[in-house]
Amino acid sequence: MTIEAWPPGLPDLVGLAGSLGSSQLYEPAQTTRMDDGPGRTRRRTLTVETPRSITLVLKRAEFELFLQFVRVTLNNGAKRFTARVRLPSGRVGTRTCRIDGAVSEQDAGPHSRVTFTLRVYDW
Repeated sequence: MTIEAWPPGLPDLVGLAGSLGSSQLYEPAQTTRMDDGPGRTRRRTLTVETPRSITLVLKRAEFELFLQFVRVTLNNGAKRFTARVRLPSGRVGTRTCRIDGAVSEQDAGPHSRVTFTLRVYDW
């Protein structure tokens, strides 16, 4: 199964200055209570996905390309894809990503402001 790539006609997924951030850097461990003794703690998943808040300002043609990519290529955001994202070092590198939840858009005349949560694998 081939993983799609972020379209070259769109800006890298580094977002606007000040828009990047994460509500949690990793999925917290799961603790199981035991009848006797301390609880057992373990990882929830084998992969590490870091949610990143992304806001992009797109020109009309870029917004149409973005909409086509998300709706058709990603099947309304259900598929993973590779994209260039800002890494913890501050550099930009390619990672596997997926869009988590809804994508919002605000019409700003000649531009559209698009906001969504991007889950980055092995960020």
